[in-house]
Amino acid sequence: MSGFDRERLLFAVPYPTACSPQAWAAGAPLALVRGDVDLQPVDGRLSVNPDIPPEIGRIAGERIRAFGQCWEFEAVGRSGYVRLSDDA
Repeated sequence: MSGFDRERLLFAVPYPTACSPQAWAAGAPLALVRGDVDLQPVDGRLSVNPDIPPEIGRIAGERIRAFGQCWEFEAVGRSGYVRLSDDA
């Protein structure tokens, strides 16, 4: 609703930004993945300590830029790896 009294209008007035994605909502899936994978910078490299629920199965990422290099990772359950990518 836009804040008008019911007596003034007999229908709901559209509020154009109500359905627009908000920044926190757009970033929520990335925060979830980061939390499940626990991708962290450690001594000039990336490390993972995953805890992926069975319902999700596998999470993988490629072309992650860190420390001036390109990385990729894969995580399944409580195991995973990070390595330098062949992509430049």
